[in-house]
Order: sequence, then C-alpha cells, then structure tokens
Amino acid sequence: MYYGFDMGGTKIELAVFDNELNQVWQKRVPTPKDDYQTLLNTFLELTQEADEKFNCQGKVGVGVPGIVNHAEGTVFTTNVPTAQYKPLIHDLANILQRPVKVENDANCFALSEAWDPDFKRYPTVLGLILGTGVGGGFIINGKVLSGKNGIAGEIGHMNLSVRGAKLLGEKVPEITCGCGQIACFETYLSGPGFERIYSSFTNEK
Repeated sequence: MYYGFDMGGTKIELAVFDNELNQVWQKRVPTPKDDYQTLLNTFLELTQEADEKFNCQGKVGVGVPGIVNHAEGTVFTTNVPTAQYKPLIHDLANILQRPVKVENDANCFALSEAWDPDFKRYPTVLGLILGTGVGGGFIINGKVLSGKNGIAGEIGHMNLSVRGAKLLGEKVPEITCGCGQIACFETYLSGPGFERIYSSFTNEK
C-alpha cells in the first residue's frame, strides 16, 4: 500500500492507494502550527491508523509546501512555521519506522499529472497550485526539475510590488510574506490573498 500525505498550511491529508494506485481511503486533520512534536505525532497517528486498517506497513511519501533540502533533510516552508529548518525527513523516518520520501507539494502534483496517460506524451509539464500559498512545479521528461536550490517553478515568491499596485490600486495593501519579502505573488493570488483583495474593495469578509 502507498500512503500519500499532503501537508498544507491548513490541513494534513492522507490518501491511501493500493498497488494499482486506486485510492482506497483518505482522512484529513488540521495542521498543527505551534509545536513540532505535535506535527510529527499527527503523521504517526494517521500512519498507525492506516497500518491497522489495512494490516500492513505502507510506503510513505509526503508533499510539503516549501523548499526541500534533500542533502540536509530539512524543509523551508512559510505556511507551516513549526517545521521550518527542522530535520523533517529524518524525524519522520525515525518516528514512523520506515523510509519516507519528501518533496515539494507542487512538484508532487505536477509529477502525478505528467505521469497521467493523457499527458505522458508531453515532454514538459507545468503544474500550479493555489491554496494557503502559491506553488509551481516543472516536469521535464517525466522527472522533477528542482533547480540548483530546489526552487525551480516556485512562482509564489516572485515580487509583485509594482505590478500589484498598478493592477489593483492603492486599496489593496502590500503585506510582508512569510518568507520575509514584501508583496510576493502569493500575498495576492492565494486563499488569504483573495480574501484580502475582496475585503479591501467591499469592506466585507
């Protein structure tokens, strides 16, 4: 069995697939944001529940909203601050007692689309995700293009300070992104970004 985790800024979702990659079960829980050990325990509890349900030890893969440093086993994620720069890959493998693959969530999404029978004939696939933030993934000839620093395709942190003001006017404030920069792409085009734009023009939530 294959256990696919989607860790987002709002929720952690586990989807379980059989050997033919048919989804057979899923469960979603809120993402712990304030305590790293609670975050690890959430993965442990979901994994144990799936193991018991299917009477096996499934293979685990995790998509994360940020930059994965495979050499150091750490992640840089603005939407799950408690995991910031922590040895997430090592700690998950240790607590789950099995190997764990971790990759940027947009790369995971783009890779799954690129491997779909309808898209296998395309040598290049771009996948974009709108959620708590904005993610992007490039697939070249069926493989993830991560780039030298692991951020190829990550359009969410392109700066839009000039164009944003020109397109939206002064009503929409420029805010500091979780990465520390002002007016990143995802401060406008994301779930929270859309809410902010809407409330700026309507004075309603």
